[in-house]
Amino acid sequence: MNIFSIDGGLYRFLEKFTNFFLLNLLWFIMCLPIITIFPATAAMYGVVRQWVQKKDTGVFKPFFSFFKENFLQSFLLGIVWFLFALMFYFNFMITLQMSGTVKVVMVSALSFICLFFLMTSVYLLPVMVHYNTRFVILIKNSFFFSISQLWVTVLCGIIFLLTAVISYFIPMTTIIIWSIGFYLIYALCHRSFNRIESLIQLNQETQEAS
Repeated sequence: MNIFSIDGGLYRFLEKFTNFFLLNLLWFIMCLPIITIFPATAAMYGVVRQWVQKKDTGVFKPFFSFFKENFLQSFLLGIVWFLFALMFYFNFMITLQMSGTVKVVMVSALSFICLFFLMTSVYLLPVMVHYNTRFVILIKNSFFFSISQLWVTVLCGIIFLLTAVISYFIPMTTIIIWSIGFYLIYALCHRSFNRIESLIQLNQETQEAS
């Protein structure tokens, strides 16, 4: 068997490596203006969603197509999420200046809310590219998935942290590690979407039968 043939294992590996590398490069370039981080990440999720669904669509054309398609919603979402994060930061800073029982209660409450904020953040862009819903429903569904699929939420958080740590300590991996990380995160989210959709469909069929 010729491993360099079209059907060869090495050829398939090199093809996948190239696709992940190009996707990572596109994402990095489109994130450079900073304010486009959310649209660029939404575009990356759109591409890896097609890969997870076994659709051979390439990289460049679908990336820019998803970037354009989700730009407004993801851009506004990025602004809202940034403002929320800023609000949490300033509230924590103010709370740390307090003392006694009030400080303990406020820090605990803020930490609890911040935890839900981070959990919901895991699903925001995967839900956006998968369901294409309105803004409020997007946030509502992201929160629902983060709670109902708690172990998946935790695993996605771990993958994101590991990706960031590896990228920080081994800078050369930055050329590809983020696209792989987002692929793994979306693959887990995709399984959650299918699981919930199957349960909803089963419930509807049961109600119709009864």
